Amino acid sequence: MEQLFPRRCTWLYVMNNCLLSISGKASQLYSHNLIGLFEYARQMQKLPVAIPTHKLPDRILPRKFAVSTKIPDTKGCQKCCVVRNPYTGHKYLCGAFQSSIVLLEWVEPMQKFMLIKNIDFPLPCPLEVFEMLVVPEQEYPLICVAVSKGTEFNQVVRFETVNPNSTSSWFTETDTPQSCVIHVTQLERDTILVCLDRCIKIVNLLGRLKSSRKLSAELTFNFQIESIVCLQDSVLAFWKHGMQGRSFRSNEITQEISDNTRIFKLLGSDRVVVLESRPTDNPTANSNLYILAGHENSY
Repeated sequence: MEQLFPRRCTWLYVMNNCLLSISGKASQLYSHNLIGLFEYARQMQKLPVAIPTHKLPDRILPRKFAVSTKIPDTKGCQKCCVVRNPYTGHKYLCGAFQSSIVLLEWVEPMQKFMLIKNIDFPLPCPLEVFEMLVVPEQEYPLICVAVSKGTEFNQVVRFETVNPNSTSSWFTETDTPQSCVIHVTQLERDTILVCLDRCIKIVNLLGRLKSSRKLSAELTFNFQIESIVCLQDSVLAFWKHGMQGRSFRSNEITQEISDNTRIFKLLGSDRVVVLESRPTDNPTANSNLYILAGHENSY
């Protein structure tokens, strides 16, 4: 991305030939023509003198010639998430701001996301969780902005959500403190994976434990989880010095990497799992990058 659009970048997502990013000092949401970006970079390499066009104001370049455009009213974007509704096929992009949320829908003929909802709502700070949860009966997905300890009988966790389908009440305030949640992923219609400090819990939309022949209700680890990747039949949990895979069905270890001389970090898991490692005794040294073969994020 540094070679194509040399600005500060904190988030990336590819939809067809459209690249979405949170870029620039103002953390603006951008839409890039991916083919155009590569062609533009190729043309720039042919010039005898490099022109730092990324330092020029956007208004200098005519809009019809721009391969990178700002999505209106998205300055100061903190986080984004994308989801596909499996029941309707619609794809949604959600952006979090200090005191509002925007919801955009992918329009196939136009090949871009269009704004459909702008919700004024003060988000938790820090914003640890920001994911969309698809509910079959609802047109738009619920937006999970926090996870707290369950307050009802058999409720392990409680999802604090903003409902863009409602025209009256967006959110129910709760005094229950947030749980230390690493990751939230919707596996199936009424099956949510919640990753906590050293364990993974499988719950339904109401936050109650859910087990079946395919899924254990809880997976436990002997290290502090930093990030996870969900596969079709197992989950990969990454920690400071390695990775451990566990079966959804049996909770048994399926694979493991452990090396105290290296510090590992998951860089990306959208389709391809990319892992970075650096020497433990020299964390600022040049890093090695690995693609984990045979692993593709299923959710």
